[in-house]
Amino acid sequence: MKRIGAACVLTLGLVGCTTPKEMESVETVQVEEVKEVKSIDESPLPRQDVIGTTITDVPAGTERISDAVVAQITIQYEDGSTGHLSKDMILTETMIGGIGLVAMTVPDRENPFGVFIYDREGEWGQRGMQRFGMPQSSTAVAHGLDFPVKEMNVIHSDYSGADWPVMLWTLYDEKRLISIISTDDFSEVEGEMSDQPKRYVLDQSYGNGLYYLSQGRLIIVTGNISEEELLTLADSLPKPSSVSFPFVDSK
Repeated sequence: MKRIGAACVLTLGLVGCTTPKEMESVETVQVEEVKEVKSIDESPLPRQDVIGTTITDVPAGTERISDAVVAQITIQYEDGSTGHLSKDMILTETMIGGIGLVAMTVPDRENPFGVFIYDREGEWGQRGMQRFGMPQSSTAVAHGLDFPVKEMNVIHSDYSGADWPVMLWTLYDEKRLISIISTDDFSEVEGEMSDQPKRYVLDQSYGNGLYYLSQGRLIIVTGNISEEELLTLADSLPKPSSVSFPFVDSK
């Protein structure tokens, strides 16, 4: 399993897997049950300019990926100071089938959100990072899903070109952030494969999440939205084999 080596420094340039219709400012690097929905709030974020992120290996024995994110990432500021991420910034934390995902606000006014994706082969290792913010001009796209918001900004990261066949989509606006994962490489998960699969709700400390098995793939849907909204959205997803997955083809 590939892992991020000790002390690798990431610059905050414009990198990523986007299309012109997607957001303009994005960085993608290959590499207790919630009682109420947690909204995105930028007000507590510091105003220093962030110039880089130092990532070290996940500490041995780490069980939760939220602990991994907080422990292994150091933010570097323009004035030479450093800081760390906090669990208070977490929007969602999901772990299933050897795959983990943490979505959170991060201390960067230009790109204030982050989605960190991990896999576990003995220990957690970071596979990718999406850094993004709200674009100055509208880049929201129609997704065709059963959700109150019919247009949202979208980021797509494809890790199938490496040795980890995982695809990740993140839909977001000022208040909501939803991540959808699709993979055919996962450890043993409860449930049966079916073209009409059962949705299994996850017990998460942050946000809400669910998964299902269909057409040989594990589908994970997680976000800082209500469980009811999550279930409704998941029921409207097309089959994993659809060329437009996870969006509904408008044709």
